[in-house]
Amino acid sequence: MIKHTKGFSLVELMVALAAGAFLLAGISLSYSAIKGTIQVSKELENAQEVLRYTSKVFNRSIKQTQITPVISADKSMITITQPAGVIACDGQVTAVQVTEVYSLNDNNLMCSLNGAAAERLLTGVESLSFDIAGELVTVSVKPEQLPGQFGNGINIDIALTNTILLKAYGGGSV
Repeated sequence: MIKHTKGFSLVELMVALAAGAFLLAGISLSYSAIKGTIQVSKELENAQEVLRYTSKVFNRSIKQTQITPVISADKSMITITQPAGVIACDGQVTAVQVTEVYSLNDNNLMCSLNGAAAERLLTGVESLSFDIAGELVTVSVKPEQLPGQFGNGINIDIALTNTILLKAYGGGSV
């Protein structure tokens, strides 16, 4: 007498194996897509933070100066003279007039006060340049790992507010 055992046939096992492989492939593709999205999101977050901080630093510095800044010939450095009683690039309130020199060194935004050794303010900046047209200063910033759709960086336009006001009030104190 032949004994019949219950089990799965070879065809059934092959179908189950194919279905499992299909599900595993779908899960791995989903994981890859999610991982890529998270990476791009982190890069955008870092770029946004670089832009936010750069904008904050230069808005404060350029808006409070009463003298038109000087930009280097290669447009890579800007020199800003600050009056006494304002916040300098090191975060301290100045007791006397100071000169801030902003530059980029090895992907670091640097600031030197009155010719002292430059201090790092921010890291993660791929390129930085300055331009001035009348009372408008343009700061061009490209954070590291900026997505391609943003081209060569972001332009931040800042008006020389105190300089404009001084001219409007005939050179008197604002």
